[in-house]
Order: sequence, then structure tokens, then C-alpha cells
Amino acid sequence: MNEFIRGTCDEMCPKAEIDLRIRERMVHFFETDPDAGAAGVPDRSRMVKEFTRSAADRRQPKPWEIRTPRMLLETVHYLLTIVLPDPRRPFHQRYEFIFDRMRAIRQEMVIQNLSVGEVLPILEPIVRFLCYSAYRLCEAPIAEFDPKICAQHLQECLKKVLRCYEELDGDDLNRFEMERLYLSFNIGSPEATQSALARYGASEPELRLHITTQLECHRGNYCAAIRNLLRFSPLEAAVASLQLPQFRRRMLQQFSIAYQSRVQTVPLEWLESVLGYEGRERTCLANDCRHYNLQLVARTDGTDAGEGNRSWAVKFEKAQFDGQRYALQPRKVPRIEDVLDRCRNISRMLLGGFYG
Repeated sequence: MNEFIRGTCDEMCPKAEIDLRIRERMVHFFETDPDAGAAGVPDRSRMVKEFTRSAADRRQPKPWEIRTPRMLLETVHYLLTIVLPDPRRPFHQRYEFIFDRMRAIRQEMVIQNLSVGEVLPILEPIVRFLCYSAYRLCEAPIAEFDPKICAQHLQECLKKVLRCYEELDGDDLNRFEMERLYLSFNIGSPEATQSALARYGASEPELRLHITTQLECHRGNYCAAIRNLLRFSPLEAAVASLQLPQFRRRMLQQFSIAYQSRVQTVPLEWLESVLGYEGRERTCLANDCRHYNLQLVARTDGTDAGEGNRSWAVKFEKAQFDGQRYALQPRKVPRIEDVLDRCRNISRMLLGGFYG
């Protein structure tokens, strides 16, 4: 029978690690004293245990090297309320630091085999943070943000949270929120749809919009799916919007068959509407069509087109659509971005799961 360690460390970072990292000059920017008057002065109260990979030849950690469940929760709160809003560094650097420290927190949850009641308050804010970061950094270059790594860890955390709910006696206030985030992140996934239907059926009011959206995806009705996802709550809509490039690619491929013609064209203005291009994103539509080798032609129907997409139409031909081209990188959606920008306290939203 396995014996699990119970942590006794009541600091965000064990003393031995603090001493080692100060000695080896391995103190992160966010662990230095901003009021010291000189750069790079370590602040022991700001140091947070960093992630280290497990290895077969490593000794088993001692209880005083592992943080208590209460301290793990306090550390999550510290990262989201102090480090996350710190404007001294760009967001991708804040994300990188918080991601690493949260990974160490998750590792210690496993080492201690914490109960469901201890895991959920720690893991739910981590899920929200990863959802928010995946959207916030979706336009960042790969040198600053790796979306695949973020997605992998978000998927692991979401599935762990849902497994915890299955073991929980009684209902949890955040259960349906996490179910919706799981469906939003996995929008269009048969596995996610079947999992939700098996647990709740199709008529659960808290999930009805999300399950309907999933079913629209399975029918190939991506236009309806896009309309629906824009009705999700801000964080759910943000993480669901990461699949917009895939949906648009599939729709353009469908249109290349349905509207194929040697003569007729489809106004770019109409595509703008059905593909969900809004605000500043409208200026990207013409180049997005060219990306898939679609032919753009000037409108000749006598319309006083003026500037922008009204001047152009697409000539769809099945043989011309390049199905080998990768889906485009996600972009921030103006409507979602405007709502998140109006959020007065992102830290509070990530910790409490509500917009305000």
C-alpha cells in the first residue's frame, strides 16, 4: 500500500530552496523586492517554489519540503492577485512564471494525494487562469507562448476537476461552470459531447446552450455554432473562440462545393457575416480567403461598393480550395475582447469564476 506524504511547509517556498536559489542566483524577477532601490534584490516573502521534474533517482521529498493544502491554496491566490496584475512585465512573462509555479502546486497535490475537497478550490482557479491565458496570448509568437503546451495542461486540469466532481458527495457551486468550460474548450469534440450527454442528458438548463452548440458542430452547422458561442459567458466564449479558425476553414471548404460556379460569385460582405468576422477582424477576411487559395474578384454588379469587403466577391471552385493549408492562428474576437477589457478585476474573476 502506498504511503503519501503530508506536507508541513507553511511558506510559499521551502527555506532550503530559497537559500539554494539565492546562493545560485536563480531568483526570478517576480521574486525580487520592488522597493529595494536596486534591481534583483531577493525578497524571501515573494519567492514561490518552482517546478522540478520527477526522476527515478531523486530522493523522496521530506514533509517540510512540501506545502500544506492551505498554503497551496494561498499560493494560488498570491499568484493571481499579486503577480498576474503586475504591469512591470508583459503578460507572457507573467504567464510563464505563474504557469511554472502552478505546475509545482499541481505536483504537490499529487504527491500528497489530497482529498477532493482540498483539490477543487486549488484546481478551479488554475483552470480559469489557463483558459484566460490561452485566449489572451493566442496571437503571441511561439517564442513567447506555446499554445499546445497550454492546451495539454488545461485539458489535464479540466478532466481532473470533472473526475473530482464524480467523487464528490453532493453538488459543488462551480460544477456547471467547469462543465461549460470543458465543453467550450472542446467545442466540436464528440468525446466531450458524449461525456456531457451521459452525465446530464440534453435538457440540463445549465448546459443546454453548450450542448446545442456541440450538436450544431456535429451537424456541420458551424454558422449556428459561431452565433451560439458568442452568447457564452466571457471566459467560456474566449476559450471557445480559439476554434474559430478551424470552423471557418471547414465552412469555406463547404462553400467551395456548395457555391461552385464558373460565373457566379459570393459577396465578401456576406461571408463576413456568416463567418463571424467583426470589428477590426473584418480587414483580415480577404487575406484569410487567399490563404486557402480562394479567388477574389472585384464586384461588377453595379453596387456602390466603396472601401473594404463590399468591393470584393469570392469565386468558389472546389478544385481551387487548398485543403492542405493549415488553419490560421486564432485571433482575439473584438466582441469578447471588449467584454474582458471592461472587467474591473480579472484576478477576482479567475478566483471566483464570475465577471465583475
